[in-house]
Amino acid sequence: MQGDDRDYFARLTMAVAVERDQVAFGLLFDHFAPRLKSWLTGQRMPVDEAEELVQEVMTILWHRASLYDPQKSSLSTWLFRIARNRRLDAQRRAKGRMRSARRSGR
Repeated sequence: MQGDDRDYFARLTMAVAVERDQVAFGLLFDHFAPRLKSWLTGQRMPVDEAEELVQEVMTILWHRASLYDPQKSSLSTWLFRIARNRRLDAQRRAKGRMRSARRSGR
């Protein structure tokens, strides 16, 4: 990500954090949601699950934008890390459900 883009996305995120700016959020959503979905489906996540997880990640951005620190990472890195962690959590939950179902004989 180029420096100009990084600064632009950081300013939009600040607007979401401080002013609850819906236009800024819409711009961030339009830019990052398709990229997150593409990455998740590339990780062999079914499309419907990827779409749901993208919604979850973008909701986190809306509610926790103030936690983003542009000095530590780009917004892209921050969002993709959230997506990665949520994907891993979902995989762990699914494995746990499968183990539980096998134990109960279902």
